Amino acid sequence: MRRILKTILLVALLFGVGRASAQDSNPNNALLYSNQATLFGSQNSASDPVSIILPGTAFRSGQGSFIDNPASMALHRTSFGELGLSFRTVDESATFLGNNRALDDNQSGISNIGFLYSFPTVQGSFVFGAGYTQHSVHNRALGFRGRNENSTITDKFKAEGSPYQEIAFNTFATDFGDEFEDWDESIFRIGFDQWGDFLGVTQQGEIIQRGYSGEYSMFFATEFQENLMFGASIGLLSGRFNYSRIFQEVDEFNDYDSAFIDSNDDGVGDTDIDNILLDDQLRSRYIGFRARAGLIYRINDHFNIGGSYTFPTSIEVDEVFDANIRTTFNNGVEFSDDTGIEFSYKIINPSIISLGAGITDISGLSASFSADYTNYQNTTIDFEGSELFEDELIENDFINENYRSVWSLRSGLAYQLSPEFTVRGGYQYHPSRYINGNDHKHVYGFGAGILLTRNVQLDLAAQYTAWDEVSSVYDYAQYNYSPLPDSSPGITFRSQEADRSIDRWHLMGTVRVNFQ
Repeated sequence: MRRILKTILLVALLFGVGRASAQDSNPNNALLYSNQATLFGSQNSASDPVSIILPGTAFRSGQGSFIDNPASMALHRTSFGELGLSFRTVDESATFLGNNRALDDNQSGISNIGFLYSFPTVQGSFVFGAGYTQHSVHNRALGFRGRNENSTITDKFKAEGSPYQEIAFNTFATDFGDEFEDWDESIFRIGFDQWGDFLGVTQQGEIIQRGYSGEYSMFFATEFQENLMFGASIGLLSGRFNYSRIFQEVDEFNDYDSAFIDSNDDGVGDTDIDNILLDDQLRSRYIGFRARAGLIYRINDHFNIGGSYTFPTSIEVDEVFDANIRTTFNNGVEFSDDTGIEFSYKIINPSIISLGAGITDISGLSASFSADYTNYQNTTIDFEGSELFEDELIENDFINENYRSVWSLRSGLAYQLSPEFTVRGGYQYHPSRYINGNDHKHVYGFGAGILLTRNVQLDLAAQYTAWDEVSSVYDYAQYNYSPLPDSSPGITFRSQEADRSIDRWHLMGTVRVNFQ
């Protein structure tokens, strides 16, 4: 029982408590619980080639557009089934400590599969459908290298409660700060005349993030009064998120060349540090229940207005964290140690309100518009245990202080060049969810629909997303040494940041078969 409690506390201190109590750390950090909570529950456009360009809040779009507004499914008069695949790639250029590096990554898989059945009716319509649609991707790729004369990632290891603390101490990445042995210090800051002196270190590494969110859902929609459509959906939100980091610090110029580390345990110092390598991974799997309902009013044959409400979503998260630290000394001796932690918690994501308008077939031209409101400050985290009640309060206060409500805007156009060929284009704007954040996303999409036979259609689309951001590469503990030697140093948590420019492509193809 004590071991389980220790594990829970370590995870909370890694991703929550330290960050939430620090005023100088960057909230844009992939390892923070607050960041994951808002990411896992996010909902972007459905990843079918029609819905990703033309929002379905008040428009007959793709099968996945039930996540915009399930009432839009009542606009379909023909039963069909479809299957789609997607390919995602991300290219990032990052500036870290004055140096620029680029890195890319990609993924592929099923983006959508499902069916819609339109029941025969005397008047109006009634449809039912089910399937899977992917709506959010988490691909990121950061490469970095630079000379740091201010902080070291071992400043992260040394903080009391850090999950790296024990393995860092076992591998000489950290050691006792003084003869009283009641606080830890970075190995790069030990052995100098003044507390905390630091000669600098070369840092290099890669951080890869992968994952996605999607829904396995059922929906129905009906025109229950003339020109007034209602629809609802229930589904299982499912997703995964993987974070993998390789981080190395190297004494490139042999600044640390003393003989004060006892590498052979004979009681005599014989070497100094050459490099430290951190290899850590976080693997999260999450699942939740999501429901929504909506209305569409058809003003006339060409104009619709609509709105939908997605209810707050409860998400269960299971995560596994693994870390390995390996240190190499000047004499070639190596020390290595690792740790592993499993943890589960709950997220309550806020509701989503969508308002939209649609224009249908005016001389072959159609258009769709949607505005989506989410208040990220209403995101809450539940650690599901009284032992972490105070930590839970701190984490939720951090969300309230660093996140905000946003309106995301989406629009799309379609032009039917012939009964067999339609072209589409669209634009979306997603403002930053952080207070004072600069990571506003601009999204451009284009695609086409090709009628292969009377009942078989091929839809293709490409979506390009671009944005800039300043995010944390790692957080670290900055000591205030003034209380020494009477008491241990004070701690402030700070972030070592990178300026990043991101270009993400998402390519999709779907085959739809109509059932007459």
